[in-house]
Amino acid sequence: MADPQVLIVTSAGAPPSAVVPVLAAIEAAGIRVRAIDLGGAGGGGGGVADRVRRALLGEGAERRLRRELEASPPDAAIVFDPHAALALTVARDQVQNPAPVIAVVGELDPAAGWAQTDADRFIAVDEVAAVALADAGVEGERILVVGAIGERAFAEAGTQDRTSLRSRFKLSGKVALVEVAGLGAEVTGQLSLQLSLLDGGDAITFLFDAAGDIEAAAVLRRQVPTLGLRAKLFGTTADAALLWRAADVIVARPRPEVISRVMLIGGRLVSIVDDHVANSGKLTTALEARRRAIPAKGLLMLASALDQAFGGSHVGPTDDGADHVADIVAVVAGDKRGVIDERRAAAQAATRDRVRAASVAAHAAAATTAMPGELEDLGGDSAPADRADNLPDKAELERLRAEVARRVAEMTKSMAAARDASTDLANKAKAAAARGAMDEAAQLDRRADAERAKMHAMLGELATLETELKDLERTIKQVADAPRPQNPKPRTESAGAGTDDRPPPRSRPTSLDDELAQLKRNAGQPGAAKPQGAKAGAPSSSQSGQGSGKTSRREEKTVDAELEALKKKMSQSPAKKKP
Repeated sequence: MADPQVLIVTSAGAPPSAVVPVLAAIEAAGIRVRAIDLGGAGGGGGGVADRVRRALLGEGAERRLRRELEASPPDAAIVFDPHAALALTVARDQVQNPAPVIAVVGELDPAAGWAQTDADRFIAVDEVAAVALADAGVEGERILVVGAIGERAFAEAGTQDRTSLRSRFKLSGKVALVEVAGLGAEVTGQLSLQLSLLDGGDAITFLFDAAGDIEAAAVLRRQVPTLGLRAKLFGTTADAALLWRAADVIVARPRPEVISRVMLIGGRLVSIVDDHVANSGKLTTALEARRRAIPAKGLLMLASALDQAFGGSHVGPTDDGADHVADIVAVVAGDKRGVIDERRAAAQAATRDRVRAASVAAHAAAATTAMPGELEDLGGDSAPADRADNLPDKAELERLRAEVARRVAEMTKSMAAARDASTDLANKAKAAAARGAMDEAAQLDRRADAERAKMHAMLGELATLETELKDLERTIKQVADAPRPQNPKPRTESAGAGTDDRPPPRSRPTSLDDELAQLKRNAGQPGAAKPQGAKAGAPSSSQSGQGSGKTSRREEKTVDAELEALKKKMSQSPAKKKP
């Protein structure tokens, strides 16, 4: 079987501290690698101009990735920043032979944009970062914790015993490693001066890592003997990772490479927070939450931060994250179709639930307007009225039908690919058997049987999708033919006579006793309503209440007049005929 082929997608937003170790580990595992760089489509900040630029560049990036995936389909694709991951997953869903996407999240505090991507696996450096991804909306089943992603030499140094390393390099007492490479001559001199003012400094051995910085090394050679520090200096050496492991405390700016080294060797960082490293305060806070860092906001706070760092307990080293990423890539690439089918099955399950809910709601809506027939239960959970309220509109059902039709086309292509693969493997098995390679022939036969089994499983899933598509078409027809059940608005007391087309409800005929009781209740109340039998020209109590002194007498006259009119009306009523 040929080695798997992997596509590495980088961009301006991909951190080199994660890309380089992962690429080296994958190549060391014997996996063939192709790389494509998307440039500014993955970089930039969160401003409006950055978002507009990414949107414009993202369309071109999607076209480039789609052509790359179609020309030479990889067994897996790896991406390192959320913007490039979004373009990659969109392009993956548009090709006939998609590849699983592995998102390497190297940040301690992952961005919320990772949740907008549809990667098949998310690689987190530790449990805290994994929880942050899950809180942002990434499914927990897709998250894998691998450890810090950094240089292999520091990962191997993390497995060494610290005490034996101190004996090897003749280090005694407390040991603090200070990274001075890149600080410059002036800052290096100020730093060494602050270290000389540390209480109990004579019990501390300082290891100065100057790497290739000649100016910093010259300043230390000149000042350290004068200040009386017990210190040693090293630069570019094969023992650099072991010297970092031998130290109890690391003093450095919180660069991404420094953070990965501290996590891999199990040290504690005294973080110099300044403007030379972007987001240095945020990175230090993330390490501080993991009990791996003490902030030093300026060189004047370095002495107190060192005292606090030496007093804390050590945190153990993490696993080699880059090595674990290579293992995950090999497993995912070896089961390419299984990983793709897993994501596709989850999406199809969600679509199936939506189709079922729409069908139930459509049947319930049709049942509310159906002709009554046999005995039906109108109460309890079987009442269709409640389910009919969730009926989606026709446009939503059309979108759902288009989605199911697209899945039918994808499943048809996958089934055809599995059929062709099984046929090709069977032919290769026959050829291997003909030339006497029986072991190879047996292996090819097993792979052909596996592809054939996948083909039959896809045929069953395709039949289910076609049934759902027919059910959706029937549901759309029911929604178009049967009107939605409407709940009439209740008639309010303040509504006018012309606001409702329905005829007013009939009232029962009133008797003489009812009229008299109503008149007695309304007597003495201003604005009382007229009795139903009063004439239109009869004065009302509200009209008779113009003068304050004559109110009661006018109301009494009004009552008497209405009583007389009522008696006259009742006496003039025609008598009922006897049967």
